Parts: sequence; structure tokens; C-alpha cells
Amino acid sequence: MIKKFRIFLNPIEGQEKWLNEKAAEGLRLLKVGRFFYEFEQCKNNQYQYAVDYIGNNSNAQRKEYESFLEEVGINYFEKPLNIGQFSFGKVKYRPYANKGGKLATSWGMINRELLILEKECNGKPFNIYSNAEDKIQALKERRKPHIYLFILILLMGGYFTFAKRYMLDAAFMNSQNSFSNSVVTLLLGVMGTITIARMVQLSLSIKSLKEIGNIQE
Repeated sequence: MIKKFRIFLNPIEGQEKWLNEKAAEGLRLLKVGRFFYEFEQCKNNQYQYAVDYIGNNSNAQRKEYESFLEEVGINYFEKPLNIGQFSFGKVKYRPYANKGGKLATSWGMINRELLILEKECNGKPFNIYSNAEDKIQALKERRKPHIYLFILILLMGGYFTFAKRYMLDAAFMNSQNSFSNSVVTLLLGVMGTITIARMVQLSLSIKSLKEIGNIQE
């Protein structure tokens, strides 16, 4: 057994590419965690992988999808993503999710936002979408959490700016508070920049698919 540590800035395409690179080297995925992956030796290019985002689904939709995968002989691994969510203990509110999936629980959709799909190589590409329209819709679903997260960042930034200017008493505006405000501002700036980059990347992919398929909306 071989264990590897990995973090992805692009958890879909980046993770999918890396897993297929490992498969080309003769490693088959056995177990996946938040940051660690366990592999076993196999023949080079014996397996191929795809990563699917299901964070917009309800728990019932996830189970139905996983049952379908089992029927067609595709192995899968559940993987956490956890972005753009408002958490209340063991329940998370997901305003971008499908009907019936806006409240995720620890025994339901929490930490099951991604599915890593595995099948044996048959010489054909591992396409999980049958046409360009389905791929475009999937990209739009992936973009929704980033849009909500960006709105949340803007609201938080506005709140801290308002509180600093109008609500904090001068007696509390010491160096420690100033440092804390600077750290919060920096973190919000970094998160906002990453979120914008992901939204732009997904939007460009959608635009490219529309142009290739001559799809009008």
C-alpha cells in the first residue's frame, strides 16, 4: 500500500488529472480521505478516473446516482469539498443546491460533495457527460457555490468596514484590534481573489463549450 498527501487548488480537473497520472504509473486508488490517498500497485494504465461534482444534489439524488454507478460497473469514492456553505453544527445550509438538498447533514451530503469515479481502461475516454449541454449545466452548478461565497465575502467585508468606522468605540481601537482587522481583511482579500479566479475559469469553460457546440441560450 502506498499513501500520498495531496491538496488541490482545482479539486475537479486537477484531481482528475493527478489520479490518471498515478494510474499511468501503475497505481490504483484504494481509499481517499480529505488530504491523503492510498494506492495499490496495478498494471500501467489499467484504470482511469473521473471526478464529478454532486454538491448541489440532495442525499436521495446522491444515493440514486451511486446505485446507477454500481449497476453500470463504475467504482466510486466519496470525497469532501465543503465550499460556499453556511454551517450550523451538523447541518449546513446550501442556498445553491437543488430542491430538497439545501439542508445538508453530517449523515447525508456533508463531506460527500465529490465523487471520484473509477473504471478499467477500454481504450476510450472516460466521459461522464453525454453531450455539451450536460457538461455546461454541470459547470454552471459548480459555479454557483463560488458565486454565493463571493457574495458572502462582500457582505463580511462590508460589515467589518462599517463596524470599524461607526460601531467600534475609540477606546477599543488599539494596536491589537488593528492587527486583527488587518488579518481579517487580508484573509477576505485572498478568499475573494481565489473565488473570482474560479468563477472566471468556469465561465470561460462554459463560453468555450457553447462556442464549440454552437449552443444558444
